Amino acid sequence: MSERPEDPLAVIGALDADLVAPSLLHELKQPLMGADASIQLLERALGATLRREEEWSILRAQLERLGEIVLEYEALLRPGLGEPLAFAVGPVVSRAVALLAHRVRPLERRFAVLRAEGDRVGFGAPGALVHAATNVLANALDAIEAAGGAPRVQVRVLPAAAGGVDVRVSDEGTGIAPEARGKLFEPRFTTKAPGRGSGLGLHLARRLMARQGGDVFLVPDGDPNRLPWAVTEFCIAIPPPPARGATATAVDVGEDVAGGAR
Repeated sequence: MSERPEDPLAVIGALDADLVAPSLLHELKQPLMGADASIQLLERALGATLRREEEWSILRAQLERLGEIVLEYEALLRPGLGEPLAFAVGPVVSRAVALLAHRVRPLERRFAVLRAEGDRVGFGAPGALVHAATNVLANALDAIEAAGGAPRVQVRVLPAAAGGVDVRVSDEGTGIAPEARGKLFEPRFTTKAPGRGSGLGLHLARRLMARQGGDVFLVPDGDPNRLPWAVTEFCIAIPPPPARGATATAVDVGEDVAGGAR
């Protein structure tokens, strides 16, 4: 009698991944389309009253994000899909923060989003930045919750030395053990408790950003732009637009939340 694999992903690995992944994405699309249609019917029936409710706006944003995640994974399977574009980084970061509004609002003054004057323009896929920013910020929020007390989290949009844009996420959480730092971006490696992390978030975030020349990395202690109080700081690096033929497209995500953009 053969032993049962300890890792459930080993079972999927025995199947044809080229068939499993596209089939799974296709199946996810069906309930998402049904949920979106139901939301539109409710909005038509209840009108502006429903759309003014904060909880409804959060639900709407989360559903839209689920649809984007499906498209992002399709792009991973079919790299030729989707052309990179120039875009204003600040509004995209604000949208990522808004997707985690239910977690950042209770922090009040312990959370802030800082953006330099003017919307700095990067180049790539805005959806990839949303994916990376929500993942890194969610990790920071997990870290401060585990630390206890009243630790801070700060998100900054900064000009990069090479002409691009850096998104820095800093926290006063539990920190990362030295022996774990070199493994952070390995698939299925996680420092979280069982059931709290898949070990795929940072790996996929870096992979999506790298497609257009970006990166996600742990900021070293000696970095001059690192906040002095930060226990952990990650950087999402967005390259600049090409010298010719690039036009910035601002992504409107509405008002900033929990600390706002200053």
